[in-house]
Amino acid sequence: MVTVMLAMVLAALDMTIVGTAMPSIINDLHGLATYSWVFSAYLLTSTVPVPIFSKLADMYGRKRLFLIGAGIFTIGSLLCGVAVTMPQLIAFRAIQGLGAAGVLPIALTIIGDVFTMEQRARIQGFFSAVWGISAVVGPLLGAVIVEYTNWRLVFYLNVPIGILVMIVLALSFKERKSVTKHRLDWLGTILLSAGVTLLLLTLVQDSSHLLSPSAIAMFTLVLACLIAFAWWERRATEPVLPSILFQHRMLLVANGVNLFAGAVMFGLISYLPLFVQGVEGGSPTLAGRAITPMLIGWPLAALVAGPILLRVGFRIIGIVGGLLIAVGSAILAAALNSGQVTVDGALFLIGVGMGLSLTGLLIAAQNAVPWNVRGAVTGSSQFFRTIGGSIGVALMGAILNAQLTTRAIATHAATNPSLITESLLSANVRAMLPNSVLTTYVHILNGSLRDVFISGFIFSLAVAVLVLLIPSKRTEPKTSSQSVHQMSS
Repeated sequence: MVTVMLAMVLAALDMTIVGTAMPSIINDLHGLATYSWVFSAYLLTSTVPVPIFSKLADMYGRKRLFLIGAGIFTIGSLLCGVAVTMPQLIAFRAIQGLGAAGVLPIALTIIGDVFTMEQRARIQGFFSAVWGISAVVGPLLGAVIVEYTNWRLVFYLNVPIGILVMIVLALSFKERKSVTKHRLDWLGTILLSAGVTLLLLTLVQDSSHLLSPSAIAMFTLVLACLIAFAWWERRATEPVLPSILFQHRMLLVANGVNLFAGAVMFGLISYLPLFVQGVEGGSPTLAGRAITPMLIGWPLAALVAGPILLRVGFRIIGIVGGLLIAVGSAILAAALNSGQVTVDGALFLIGVGMGLSLTGLLIAAQNAVPWNVRGAVTGSSQFFRTIGGSIGVALMGAILNAQLTTRAIATHAATNPSLITESLLSANVRAMLPNSVLTTYVHILNGSLRDVFISGFIFSLAVAVLVLLIPSKRTEPKTSSQSVHQMSS
């Protein structure tokens, strides 16, 4: 349990603390044009390998794969701290993401192994509270670090925590499993990795290139890879994504909700601090607390989600959560400039919706399958959430860049849209801008970010529609013909 909690601390801190530091990183390393790449590179490499890590954990046990992932994550964090250029930071974030792919999904799988469904429903709030506290502390800690020391410490913090996680797991977690010969689905792994990687690489291009012949060719190649992957998986002996993921209604809905909820969540984490610091002129500390209401609402809702779903079932709690996400996103997009109380209230509603729907659906998904595919099923939740985040952040970045360019040209404010944002993010430069120029720059960035948050509302509508498809009948786990691994800690 200590290992799982520390893994959640790592994941939550890294998810929220970097977003807070990004305005300062841009100001230091100069790279607004590659702003979304810092997030997308991490999300890309933390997304694509998740099914592979999860499948290997089903084959060879959780412990070994968890230690490998934690080790890679810790090394990647250290490298991020020593980066001196934006390309270096992007490359090291990719390494960090590769390790993250083996940390949180396997940690959540361990919870599914050790505890029964009823126990998970009761204690899930406890684990979510750990996540929530860490996620709330992350932006505030990142803001203090950026304002009073150096943004590099944001990454260095992961190193001692990562080492502690590996030590605790190696000493405390005892895993007994039957020895069975397995065969990794290499062709399926290559096809899936190629398809997802090409998709994300295409999406993070500038929006003006997304309909170019080269982009269309890339999308065609992506489609070909994914079709070939689907064809092959039906014939593979041990597919990297078990067929049950596409045959079970609960799992289909859960993965769909995670896909669009990830776009909403990572979009807010990525772009709300930019609004606070660039439009409102707030300090890094204020930017750091921007998403705090969402990260408070999430664990509070998760604390009550487990006990409630035992009484009312997965469907009701999922629908309520999905509708709250949509309502909160609508308020945020419509009332972005209406004051801090309104924005905080909208974020809190989104957090409550996430806590209710995602917590309930994770428990439901784990409960619907036997041990030998539980790792893949748990990993799929993380996989679809992070790929949704990757796509969402990339599309929002494309919208932001396109709107900045359009508005800058329309107002004759600047020939280079990057100049607008960099001027607003630097306290010294901002203070020297004439009032008329400052007002124009703020108006341009504010309007551009409003369009970004409208796109987030559209993603939230997809969540609200999908939760209506949650089956009303609770599904019990299927029995497995393979040996069930016995877990003890």
